[in-house]
Amino acid sequence: MTPSFRVAVTGPSRVGKTTLLTAVLSDTDALLTGTPVSVTMDEPTRNRVRKQQRDLRRAIEVGEFDAAALGGTQSVSRYRVALQAEGDESIEVPFELLDYPGQWLDPEVRAQNPQAKEAWPGYLDHVRNSIMLLVPIDAAVLMEAVLPRQRAAVGELLALLDVEEVGRTWAKGRLTTDKEDEPAVVVLAPLKCEKYFSDNGGHGQDEARLREKVKERYGRLLEIIAAETRERPQPVRVVYAPVDTYGCVELMEARWHNVSGHDLPDFTAHYRFRGRPPRISVRAAGTVMQELARAVLAGQEAAEAEQQKTTQGAYDRHVARKAEAKGFWGTIEYYLSGEAGSVNEGIQTSASELACISLRRGQLTDATKKLVAAPIDRRVEIWSGDGPR
Repeated sequence: MTPSFRVAVTGPSRVGKTTLLTAVLSDTDALLTGTPVSVTMDEPTRNRVRKQQRDLRRAIEVGEFDAAALGGTQSVSRYRVALQAEGDESIEVPFELLDYPGQWLDPEVRAQNPQAKEAWPGYLDHVRNSIMLLVPIDAAVLMEAVLPRQRAAVGELLALLDVEEVGRTWAKGRLTTDKEDEPAVVVLAPLKCEKYFSDNGGHGQDEARLREKVKERYGRLLEIIAAETRERPQPVRVVYAPVDTYGCVELMEARWHNVSGHDLPDFTAHYRFRGRPPRISVRAAGTVMQELARAVLAGQEAAEAEQQKTTQGAYDRHVARKAEAKGFWGTIEYYLSGEAGSVNEGIQTSASELACISLRRGQLTDATKKLVAAPIDRRVEIWSGDGPR
């Protein structure tokens, strides 16, 4: 599978990037229920997703949740996924997400890590060529910082300066001549929001405060992107999507503790399962796939429209050549030289290609229709761009 559309993920260590990606892929299955469309993955991606699912299921069985035990990314991981029409592997919408060790955001860490130094240019190239910038956010770090020193630590824990630089790189990449007409989407995704909402089994009433915290802390990122892309013909779409990564896991204790050699405290969150037995109930993660499918569909339709235009031109030239007056000697040469057979074959081939393109476009539209047209989650807000669907 050759990916055509890219998604850049940026966030610090321990924010839950890998878990979010797994939740997005898993949650998409529910959105596609009742359609002849499936999420397909290459083997490495399938293995990573299954490992996350197995680890979570084991934690549920023993009744103890340890976020650190679910593991994080220690090397660059490429998630290759496609929305595929059932029964025809050739009809698909392929895309690629790139995950990386969060500590690599820090230039000082990269300078001391040969693997990071070697891989970082490739990551930035992926960022520049991505139609979506996905920003996972640790909701607990934002919400549980109360004292001045805790609030001062939030920026470093969320690596805001480094995230902003990646955002600038992404925005500049959306300005090149070949990309200025492409879709451009930013998704701000607070994670593990179960404590702060009351719509998924919890009792929280802090959704307004969470929204304001995200606006406050990530406002600079959005300002940078807006300034860099002001001249784009297509506006950048900014989506706020607070995610319940598990739905059955709730924050119980937030600990701020001093670290030797550091001026600011570190943060550790302790969670517990909710419900007996706990039931996984992801919320709003599918929004990422909805937005991606929305952008992908627009790009795919434009590409196939151009392909159809080229094929139509070839078809028209063959038909015109067959119909044009050739005279006696010209007609003899037309048939005896084999050109007649070549023209007829070209007409048939072009007509067949046009029919296949038309069929593919129809099936592609059907393949993503439910994702794109489905109502967005009640939590989700469109902060800028072309407005809600």
